[in-house]
Amino acid sequence: MSTAGKRALTAFTCAATLVLASGCAPASEAEIHEECASLLGVQGRVVVGMHSDQPGLNFQETDSTRGGFDYDFAQWLGSYCGLNVVEQNLGTTQREGELQDEDGADIVIASYSITDERKEDVSFAGPYMKTKQGVLVRSESGIESAAELAGKKVCAARSSTSWDQMKENLPGIVSVQEEGFGVCTQKLLAGKVEAVSTDQLLLYGYADEYGGLRVLPDEQFGNAELYGIGLDHGDAELCEFLNDAILEALISGWWVQTFDNNFPDYLDPAEFKPDDGDLTECPDPDDES
Repeated sequence: MSTAGKRALTAFTCAATLVLASGCAPASEAEIHEECASLLGVQGRVVVGMHSDQPGLNFQETDSTRGGFDYDFAQWLGSYCGLNVVEQNLGTTQREGELQDEDGADIVIASYSITDERKEDVSFAGPYMKTKQGVLVRSESGIESAAELAGKKVCAARSSTSWDQMKENLPGIVSVQEEGFGVCTQKLLAGKVEAVSTDQLLLYGYADEYGGLRVLPDEQFGNAELYGIGLDHGDAELCEFLNDAILEALISGWWVQTFDNNFPDYLDPAEFKPDDGDLTECPDPDDES
């Protein structure tokens, strides 16, 4: 078992039993703050790259207020670390570049799916969320299944995992790429495309935010998308720390409450909540390749 896995298992056992005699020695708040500051904070702050056009996950209103699970998670992590969170808006195509730029975001929390291809450029902690691919249409479109999309324009974001899954699982469609799913959704509302395909959880957020849209309820396909926190490539120590933080969020009750606060009440949080055993293996600190 990796070091991260051992730490996660120990943290889970401690939190689950709540028995001092178990030999667990949970870190104090001051110790957590000190470790986080040494790994992440600069002058008492952490810069988090995030989306601003994804209702339910991270959405910036016209008055500049924000809300959503990713936003709340970033704020929770800042409190856990004793750091002020500085939000930095980015698009789907900008996430790797932000982490590789010395002056870019410290971490990225932006519906960022963990993939082997991306791990060649950046590293991940997590996952903190899971979902599968789905389809969003206009309510009055009459479309009831993905099979009816053949020959129709379907939109997904450039450089997203959804783009590849859409082309693989929706044969015969006319694929449309945009810079983000917010742009795709506006095109759907304007009648310029017939559907948007991405992570089903994102689609429920858009349907809840805007009138006249619905998610096809029985269309769920593709690989499970596992959202992680993006960080500098190979940073094993930060990865392990963030995995511990994610585990705390998952088992403390915070995760379910925050999900319920941000998504429609007809969604079952258990469908989207990762298991503690899903936490990714962190990079090997001895591997400098």
